[in-house]
Amino acid sequence: MKKILVGVDGSAQAEKAFEHALTLARWSGAQLAAVAVIHGPDIEMSEPPERERLVAAAHEKLSQVLDRFKQRAAEDDVALDTHLLNGHPVEQILELAWQGNVDHLVLGHRSKGLFERLLMGSVAKRVVDFARCTVTVVR
Repeated sequence: MKKILVGVDGSAQAEKAFEHALTLARWSGAQLAAVAVIHGPDIEMSEPPERERLVAAAHEKLSQVLDRFKQRAAEDDVALDTHLLNGHPVEQILELAWQGNVDHLVLGHRSKGLFERLLMGSVAKRVVDFARCTVTVVR
């Protein structure tokens, strides 16, 4: 294993996924990267002035999340590359993994209600379905 990519979003599940990916990187000596994706129904459905405000707020929040993970990785002497992208999370994660020749993707599992799963699906499930590398989903 040479490259690990972990998807993060500031949730408790993403925290667990990051810690798992960090452990894998320490044990294997693999390069570690984290990706956060600015996306959401509020952003997609809003008009331009409001959309820009929502994107800026999400950018600020996710930048802080990535900075915190970068500091956490440094505590274990692991370098962390960070990526903050805009768009659909599944597409952005898969594209980054493919372009970066990632060997292993790590994602957190989100508990959603049945209706929400049926309506929107799961990012983790769709990444598992379409990834060209090993994927670990952390609960």
